[in-house]
Amino acid sequence: MALLLLATYHLSMSQLTDQLNLSDIRRVTQQFYLKARHDPIIGHYFDHIDDFTSHEEKISAFWWLALGGTTAELPAAVPSFDMINKHILLGIKESDLTIWLGHFEQTLFETLETELASAWKAKAFEIASHLKALAIEGKSGGIHINN
Repeated sequence: MALLLLATYHLSMSQLTDQLNLSDIRRVTQQFYLKARHDPIIGHYFDHIDDFTSHEEKISAFWWLALGGTTAELPAAVPSFDMINKHILLGIKESDLTIWLGHFEQTLFETLETELASAWKAKAFEIASHLKALAIEGKSGGIHINN
């Protein structure tokens, strides 16, 4: 157990994109959205998205950058977007975020090796905490990616 925790700590302290590639991130993103879109409580948040392939590409790009990748490795067509304002406009609640995290954690552990899933989960929970503070509790700041 201690070895797994040490390995997870080491991975979380390094760039996860040294261990993952864009295909891995896209696979996790796609599998996650299969769950989230069909969830009876949070599924409605995705109903307004007309081009889900494009949405998944943007989210995959977000994760690529959040996990340590660079814009040089991304397709040139991925636009910049403001994650916080997107979520503020949706009016998400803390309970929605909890469900989202549950689906995401499950997807990570179904899709990746345990140490990679644990390290990515730690990053996802860190970002979710930031998102909660900004989009749900109304504190200032933001997460923004540019290509």
